[in-house]
Amino acid sequence: MYIKKTIDRNFKIMKLAKLVQFGILTLLLSYSIISCKYKSVDMSSAESEIRKMEQLQVQGILEKDSTIIRKILANDLVVNAPSNTVVDLNMAMEALKLGYIDYTSYEQKIDEIKIIENIGIVMGLETVMPTGLTGKPGTIEKRRFTDIWMYKNSQWIMIARQATNISIE
Repeated sequence: MYIKKTIDRNFKIMKLAKLVQFGILTLLLSYSIISCKYKSVDMSSAESEIRKMEQLQVQGILEKDSTIIRKILANDLVVNAPSNTVVDLNMAMEALKLGYIDYTSYEQKIDEIKIIENIGIVMGLETVMPTGLTGKPGTIEKRRFTDIWMYKNSQWIMIARQATNISIE
């Protein structure tokens, strides 16, 4: 009887060990699948690519080129605009089309770019000279901005933006 109990106990321990091994193997396999799905982003090239995207944004706005702007914005974009309103992609594109986003000059000074996995955060100062329906024509507006980019489908797209006027001269 003692031998049978010992064999049963050893069998249960072996079964438990196999279960633990299977669990560990499953976790490792899941991690490797997830890691393959979400490619890591090369930090130095990511910063360079994001700088190019920021330049495209400035170019697109100055040229009033909705094609350029549309290519760099996510479908679910959200913007906290300098007008203290929250807008989505459709509203932003309509504002560009109607002349509510219109500048004779647009300069951007990037203070910091931070890459966290597949997210790029850009912070800085922008100086614009509004024209048309945008602000007061002939004034110089300085604003702090934060742009949030996501690396998705092998490209950086803007998912969020916040801009706050700090002075109007």
